[in-house]
This record gives sequence, structure tokens and C-alpha cells, in this order.
Amino acid sequence: MNIFQAELKYYLRSPIIWLIMALSAFVSAWSFLLSIELFTSMQVKFAEMSDAPTILQGIIYPVISAQAKLSILIVAIVAGLSFSRLSINNGWSLIKGQQQSEWMIIKQKYLAILLVALIFIIPAIIAIFSLVIIAGLKIIPIIMAICGLILLLMWMLALAMYISSLVANSGFAILLCIVVLLMSWLLSQSSVGVEWGKNWLQALSPQYHFQQFLSAYLSLASLFYFIAGITICLFATRIRLIHKRYLLS
Repeated sequence: MNIFQAELKYYLRSPIIWLIMALSAFVSAWSFLLSIELFTSMQVKFAEMSDAPTILQGIIYPVISAQAKLSILIVAIVAGLSFSRLSINNGWSLIKGQQQSEWMIIKQKYLAILLVALIFIIPAIIAIFSLVIIAGLKIIPIIMAICGLILLLMWMLALAMYISSLVANSGFAILLCIVVLLMSWLLSQSSVGVEWGKNWLQALSPQYHFQQFLSAYLSLASLFYFIAGITICLFATRIRLIHKRYLLS
């Protein structure tokens, strides 16, 4: 059994993962139905407005944004356990004994946690595409928004995996991931430098760049932000893994 299969087996056999998955599905369904109810109840007022929000703006984008916020907890648990739990039951020694490069180990663990994390957002994606088909909406903006959600998920997973490689305690790793991800998310609310016309601190937030995927025009800078962030975090994890293997040799 390779690392990818072992990771999937660990997560899919964990009761806490299935419990969180059930709660996540409930919250996603609730937010989706609530968005539809609110949008429907406001139709009378929308009829009087010249620039009334569309189904895309009133239902789909809020549901995707809610899913992005919910993903912070999911990522913290899934990726927070990726390396931190190896301190128990001699896990790091098993990694040291693997006749594979650091990149291969990281690749298999990252793909496993990505697959597990994607399972959490699949119900919301299915619901969104069902609404798109029923309402006959344009598919391109929806695809852009979902791609933004997946890139955000991948960025957070890479960062949380690196944090997990630095911490020996699983509980502390999960807590630290939540704190770091929330702080990076809240950077988008910063008002530093607004008087100069550009808030550079805000541009460091993944939430700021995620919102660019919910606009009419996709920013290449936001696409580069996520790709570069994923690459840097995975490279930092590789350095940490090399160091850990050196200490165990």
C-alpha cells in the first residue's frame, strides 16, 4: 500500500471525518435553500429595481462564498493531521524508510487530502449545477467561480500541510491552522493604506483574490497568487521533510 492509499484509508475510516462531512453537507444544503428562499421572497422588491441582482449574484455566488468560509474548518482538520499525526506510533520513521523522494511523498499526501477535501464541496457543486441547468444560466461564470473555490481550497491545503509539518501535536496543529487561515482571510478587511488608493495588505489575503473569481473579469494576478502560493508552500514542506529525514538518520 503506497502513501496515497494509506492516507485515503486513514481519512475515510475516521469517524470524525464522516461526522464533519455530514455537518458540512447540512450547512451547505441549509445555506443553499436559505439563499433561494431569500431571493424568492425579494422578487417583488427586485421588480422595482433597474439593477436588481440576478440568480447568479443572489444565490450562486453567496452559496460559493459560504462554502469557501466553511472550507477553512475542513482544511484545518484534514491538512492539519497530514504530518502532525506522524509523531504518534512512530510515523516519521515509516516516512524515513520510504524509498521515495520528498516530492513524491508530498505529492501523494497532498493529492490524498485534496481528494478528501473535494468530497466536502461536491454536494454544493452538484446543487449549483442543478440550479444552473434548471434556470438556463450561462455556464462560464459558474465554472470560473468554482475554479476559484478549488484554487482557494488547494492554497489553504498547501499552507495547512506546511503548518502540520512543523507541529508534533495533532490538536495544536489543527488549532494553529484555523488561526492562521482565519487571520489570512481577515486581511481582506484591513483598511491599512486605503487613503493612498491601494491596500497592499489586503492583496495578501486569499479571500481578496477569491472574490476576483466572482467578478465579470478574471484577474491574472489572482490566478498567479494561488498558483505561486501552492508552489511555495509545497516547496517549504519539502525543505521541512528533508530536515526531518536528516534528523532521523
